[in-house]
Amino acid sequence: MKQYFNSTMYLLYHMYDYGKNNEHEEIKTLGIYSTEQQAMEAVERYYRLEGFRRFPKECFCIDKYRVNVDTNWREGFVSTDDLDRDFETLTVCFNEWLCNNQNPHESWKNKEYYNALCDVNTVIYKMNDITELAEYIQSVWMKRFPDRSKSFDEYIEIANKIILIGFYKLYD
Repeated sequence: MKQYFNSTMYLLYHMYDYGKNNEHEEIKTLGIYSTEQQAMEAVERYYRLEGFRRFPKECFCIDKYRVNVDTNWREGFVSTDDLDRDFETLTVCFNEWLCNNQNPHESWKNKEYYNALCDVNTVIYKMNDITELAEYIQSVWMKRFPDRSKSFDEYIEIANKIILIGFYKLYD
């Protein structure tokens, strides 16, 4: 006897934000259903219950999943602590390059400098070509700062330092 197996399931959960500035999030997993219709019927049942009915129906979420298929986090993940540490390391590199004796947190008070670092940070995990990275850093610096005293060789120097750290291969 051949057994029928539905390879799609529907996860139903209830989610809302709370707190003075909606800084907290509450998520309740409610059920897993073999059809979207069954999940929608469950929404109607839950919506009549105490607590759930205080929130709009939009707080109910139904996500479709395929069974026995890796769909999420297939490349792993990094924590915000890892990313914060990397940004601090990047800041130290730039502070040394610019002969800035401030610690990273003091440096970040300069919003233009901080934003320039953020621009560079968006590409350090993707670029491993020194010239390409140097050109990108130069374009960021030219856009954000009036000082044009840096030579392209100096941009090559900071790009090389960043590439030697190996950001581009930390999370591949």
